[in-house]
Amino acid sequence: MLTALGFSLLQALAPAGGARTLTVAPGGPYTHPAQAIAAAGPGDTVRVAAGTYAGPVVIDRRLTLVGAPGAVLDGRGRGTVVTVDADSVAIVGFRVVRSGLSLNKDEAAIKLLRCNGCVVSGNTIESSLHGVYLLSSHDVLIANNRITGDAKLQEAWRGNGIHLYNSTYVELRGNTVRTTRDGLYFSFASHSTAVGNDVSSVRYGLHYMYSDDNTFTDNRFTRNAAGAAIMFSKRITFRSNTFSRHVGYRAYGILLQTAESVTAERNIIEGNLTGLFLDGSVRNVFRANTISGNGVGIDMMASSEENTFVDNVITGNRTSARTILGAGENEWSADGRGNFWGGRATFDLDGDGVGDRPHRAGDPFASLAGLRPVLELWAGTPAARALAWAESAFPVFDFAAITDERPLAVRPARAPVGATATFDRSRSMLAFAGMSLLGLAMYQTRRSTFPRARR
Repeated sequence: MLTALGFSLLQALAPAGGARTLTVAPGGPYTHPAQAIAAAGPGDTVRVAAGTYAGPVVIDRRLTLVGAPGAVLDGRGRGTVVTVDADSVAIVGFRVVRSGLSLNKDEAAIKLLRCNGCVVSGNTIESSLHGVYLLSSHDVLIANNRITGDAKLQEAWRGNGIHLYNSTYVELRGNTVRTTRDGLYFSFASHSTAVGNDVSSVRYGLHYMYSDDNTFTDNRFTRNAAGAAIMFSKRITFRSNTFSRHVGYRAYGILLQTAESVTAERNIIEGNLTGLFLDGSVRNVFRANTISGNGVGIDMMASSEENTFVDNVITGNRTSARTILGAGENEWSADGRGNFWGGRATFDLDGDGVGDRPHRAGDPFASLAGLRPVLELWAGTPAARALAWAESAFPVFDFAAITDERPLAVRPARAPVGATATFDRSRSMLAFAGMSLLGLAMYQTRRSTFPRARR
């Protein structure tokens, strides 16, 4: 079903008068979409009846291509199924299957080449490399498509659900993506939005590379290696998204790598191995987010500085927050308000909603585990808790601590309420155990291959 924007764009594609409708059907005047496209004029509509039609299909003029229920475009495993090489083209209502699988050629179910003002809406895409691929295409709407990759392929050999390269002012709305490499991929793609998409069972649900001034809201990312990876990008805004149940070795709800001036508001980040991870990321603002039920709520490398955390709910995480390899200069409160940590030790004797003393987050064992992930196997054990207690009573380690000078005694109303997802410790511990065994095997192999010289 098209959005209001999709309807307006479709209406804009057709001229005021003189447009024709050409019908493709078995036994009709046109038996293949390519025949009708060749006969169509600018602004015409090509309607395709139910049936399976072999690709490739190339659209080289302004028109609307509409599939009836049961209309299938089949690439038969060779090349790109539908190529758009014209402005103001709409593709609506098809099932598009079996593109070629060449990563070198970036083959796809639907590919837009250097075109403007196009719409791809209401399609079902299956068993293809990339789902929808945009190359140097602008002012495009990709809406309400269901894209499923080939689960039989190894992740590294799959394409992305929706792939944008050197494309601007693109709206991704209401799409569902499963079992691709990345779900929504932006490379040198700026001034775009992603709204109401649902991405699961991929590597990175949303992946920005060198893509500035983008916004994504009301999306849902679950059970991926990472919900969102924002890398080498600036001025990204994300609001009211859910990042949930990303569990496994080095899994993240949100990963920021060399990201600058990002604004994150009212997101739910829950049930992940690591909720939020920052490396080399500066001048970002995290406001009114709920970060709960994660293994580590917030993980920060020392290279991340000038970040501000305020009005967030940071509760129920095995480790609420920690820094690794030192601590950068970050702010954990602003305008007299900090974050809600949910601890009983937040005293508010004057009843102003703000704690009477600072809150210190993190502990030495969590910091050690950040440097040596295998130690996560013992996280939460009595020994780890004893070490944390001993360090608080008799400080010995020189680990940087996170201090919220103005912790909140009352949960901020602006922060969303999550589904109370909890950290899947058993699944993550299996991953850590596997890595530990791998490390031990490598060590034993090294010893047998390079025996110590005799003295």
